[in-house]
Amino acid sequence: MSDSEVFLDAFFVARQPVFTRELTIWGYELLFRNSECSLGADVGNEDEATSQVIADGFGLIQEDLTEGQRLLVNFPRNMILEDAAVLLPPDVCVIEILENVDPDPDILKVLNTLKERGYTLALDDYIGQKGFESFVELADIIKVDCLELSIDEMQKLVGSLAKSESILLAEKVEDNEMFKLCMDLGFDLFQGFFFSRPEIIPGKKMSSHNLNRMQLLRSISGSEFNVDDLTSAINSDVSISYRLLRFMNSPYFGLPNAVSSIQQAVVLIGYKKLAGWLRVILLSDMCSGPASSELAFLSIKRAKFIELLSLELKSPGLSSDSMFLLGLFSLLDVLLGKSMKNLLKELPIEKDLMAALCGESSIASVWLELVIAFEKAKWETVGSIINSQNLSPLSVARNHLAAMQWANEIVLLSKE
Repeated sequence: MSDSEVFLDAFFVARQPVFTRELTIWGYELLFRNSECSLGADVGNEDEATSQVIADGFGLIQEDLTEGQRLLVNFPRNMILEDAAVLLPPDVCVIEILENVDPDPDILKVLNTLKERGYTLALDDYIGQKGFESFVELADIIKVDCLELSIDEMQKLVGSLAKSESILLAEKVEDNEMFKLCMDLGFDLFQGFFFSRPEIIPGKKMSSHNLNRMQLLRSISGSEFNVDDLTSAINSDVSISYRLLRFMNSPYFGLPNAVSSIQQAVVLIGYKKLAGWLRVILLSDMCSGPASSELAFLSIKRAKFIELLSLELKSPGLSSDSMFLLGLFSLLDVLLGKSMKNLLKELPIEKDLMAALCGESSIASVWLELVIAFEKAKWETVGSIINSQNLSPLSVARNHLAAMQWANEIVLLSKE
């Protein structure tokens, strides 16, 4: 099999949410390897590779959209000219014009035709570039790169767009201060605040409900357990008990007989598997609101992705269970509104995990770096880590997609 064939199967795709002013999820940006970046594979037909990413990645993520949500899809120049967008539904797909696409007559002709067909156009990474006036006139959504502009420059740019009927989307909003500024300036959509650099919003505190869940989480974070104690702890929470029994009796476990009690579940399935699922349920259940639900999805996806990767490493350094916890707890500080160090003091986890979660260097750090690079679509970083860890790009891509599907299923099941 050639490098091109391997790469065409091993596409990389991630999703990043876009929020409204009310912090509801408007939609997602589909992030994939475009034709201008390389992960080291010698791709013979870059546009063919991008086409497969659009088709497969869009199909995967579209399944999990709720009614009215949209998907922003990046389109490089050639894919616009080849009219690849017509393969995607105009009521869902938003065509995102990459910042390195020039507004020449050929491009403008295709984009005008797409608008006539009912497609929504978004201009990516706009910072007031000269020569982009025709794009600004066409765009239904203008994405302003907040990291590239000072506050004064942002104010001037927003002022210059005052007469435009386009929706303004602030991207790369990486802290609460920038989020508030963009709200004041009149932006309607926001991207990057929750995941690029998670921040704890001042004034948020953990409820007694979540404190109880945190105590249960702490009780299953060690390697030793008592069946009676664990059963008692779970049975003390009616909601958790109900959901857990639903999980245990799902086709996933394939048990020949129905599980009718928590104690029976512990004995039949074993503490290790039960604890893993329970951690996921607890984390998801401690979340409320669309932003927290998205953070829960991201945490669960990270956990499964890192766990799957660890199973393929010859010398992972950490067990697959530890790798799962690394991903699962990576956003715990944001979810619960407490510092990571304080939270981890309450959990009996390994020093290497604690160091990585607190932003310090350890043997676990590289795996958090990898998943964050995926979520930010930093494919050069992804490729570098893949090479340094002697991983297969094909396997990594498949594991990431598998983790996304698994996380979607778990989040949906936990809400039932």
